[in-house]
Amino acid sequence: MAIVLDLVLATRPKASTGIERYSINLFKALQEITPDVVAFVDSRSNVLCGTGVIPVRGGFIGWLFLPFSRRYRELEFDSLICPAFPPSPFVLNGKPSIYRIIHDDFPWTRSRKMNFRGRLLFKYLESALSPFYHSICAPTEPVARSLAAILKRDVALVGNAPGLDLVDAPPADRGASQVITVGTIEPRKNYDAVMAMAPHLPTSWSVAIVGRKGWGKIADDWERYIDEEGGRLEWHGHASDETLLSLYQKSSCFLSMSLAEGFNMPLVEAGCLGLPVVCSDIEIHRAVAPPWARFAPLSIAAEDLANAVIQSSAELPSQEAVAEYRQRFSWREIARTVALIASGRPQ
Repeated sequence: MAIVLDLVLATRPKASTGIERYSINLFKALQEITPDVVAFVDSRSNVLCGTGVIPVRGGFIGWLFLPFSRRYRELEFDSLICPAFPPSPFVLNGKPSIYRIIHDDFPWTRSRKMNFRGRLLFKYLESALSPFYHSICAPTEPVARSLAAILKRDVALVGNAPGLDLVDAPPADRGASQVITVGTIEPRKNYDAVMAMAPHLPTSWSVAIVGRKGWGKIADDWERYIDEEGGRLEWHGHASDETLLSLYQKSSCFLSMSLAEGFNMPLVEAGCLGLPVVCSDIEIHRAVAPPWARFAPLSIAAEDLANAVIQSSAELPSQEAVAEYRQRFSWREIARTVALIASGRPQ
């Protein structure tokens, strides 16, 4: 029987946050270790094609009515992996075994920071469907522990890894005085701290921000923030992989002052490329940040945060430290773990 992934929402156009990247990379890694894996994708997508890719109607309508599509009904399978979004509630009618990877406890612990659609999908629908999941998995130990307490059931650990193919990165050029921060423009990412810090950097510094505009007051006022900084802030929006890799390699420090994270894929990508890192002192960052990362309390003054960025940029990690850090994250091992869980075999 095939291993089937629901990637309909994960492959919708102009969607490239951590959970979408996770899902696409997981599918590619599964294809390398087993021939019997297929994925339903948004027919408008160009991020996945070829063997094992089944295009269906996309968007939220396509996701909701996926179980009624001809391609879904014709395919024989017992297990459905949902690595990005909850499954359509109509999936329960066919009763395949559902394996759900949940990336964060944010919908339950800080749901007021989410828009209505986010709460509907990731809190209310997820909570209603979770008793019917055959297995729930998480990418990191802190998230697995928190979800187990929230959902009152065991949560398996499957791991996470960089979303970008780092082999494609151009040579590093750390000569520019530039700090980079990556993530959707939304309250949890704490861009207010980045905005407050920027004026305290030397005038020769710039701040590169990569991420689509999301929700909340920070998103509503985003263009005004950018205009007020008079060119110091460079917003790249929904950047391509090539652009993001180039920005990583041209920057002198990576900054993340997130209030909460399930993994923080950009932080790990930056660490794997040898960037100095300054990040908020939260549990998940302590778990995944590179050993050379500098941790900043969420209460840090803007001027002190700027100084931390400047000081960190002058302290490049050794090549040996970077190589050792990169070995911690492997898509092949994640795929192997997921395949074993979906097959019902012990890990």
